[in-house]
Amino acid sequence: MTQSLRTCPLGMEIEICAIELSERYRFRLNELGFREHERLTVIQKANFGGCVVSHGSERIAVDGATARRILVKPS
Repeated sequence: MTQSLRTCPLGMEIEICAIELSERYRFRLNELGFREHERLTVIQKANFGGCVVSHGSERIAVDGATARRILVKPS
């Protein structure tokens, strides 16, 4: 069952299934560690659908519009 990163509950460990953005934005997210099959944990929710995820020892904030286009599943 896939859902968008925007709708994931706090504390949920997830795996990225797809990133539905243009190549330019996918490239930038790839540089930040957002790749298919990568595991992340949602550690904070923000207003307007944004969130903060934990990727290893890094913390990365994602705005709501971008989070809506990152499809994930529970890992």
